[in-house]
Amino acid sequence: MHMKLFRILVIGILLGLFLLISGCSDPVAEPPLEPEEVVTKEWVPDGIVTPGEYQYSRSLGPGLAVHWRSTDTTIQMALVGTCEGWVGIGFGTSRMMTGVDYIAGYVDGDHVVVRDMYSESPRCPIQEDTDVGGTDDILRYGGTQADGITTIEFERLLDTGDPFDHTLVFDEEIPVIWAISDSNDIGVRHRERGSSTIILRR
Repeated sequence: MHMKLFRILVIGILLGLFLLISGCSDPVAEPPLEPEEVVTKEWVPDGIVTPGEYQYSRSLGPGLAVHWRSTDTTIQMALVGTCEGWVGIGFGTSRMMTGVDYIAGYVDGDHVVVRDMYSESPRCPIQEDTDVGGTDDILRYGGTQADGITTIEFERLLDTGDPFDHTLVFDEEIPVIWAISDSNDIGVRHRERGSSTIILRR
């Protein structure tokens, strides 16, 4: 009887130690940002991501990859989504659609649309900056859609001066949210979404 109680006690102690160690372990970190390659090509917003065009890349989820590079004053980015509708990315918050500077775009045949948008809270719709008193700060953009893949490329200033745009700062982690949809209507709910971070380097 004593031996049985002793075994139960030992098993209980071991289980307690295991749970304690598991609870104190660090969360799994995101993969480090590594240069995709040396930038050797001029950035052209044609909706085609080519080797040598971007410095960094990251898979934000199973449905979206992001590529980016920067100049002294702008960010140039590509969103490559496994979808036939809109793709979007938001800067400056890790909370879904809460006071977020959002850029979304889609391809409809030969027609490419990229919008500079903002959402004040989860209860408010995503609106174009120009509809809430801001400005459209997309400098250049382009896109393609083929074989179930939508690619949107765009450029904007790091600091647009628009209160509805998040100022992007070099060497600081920038929280981002992302989403993809199978509809070209940006007001239609996303199919997938998530959050991550990116860093801009000179």
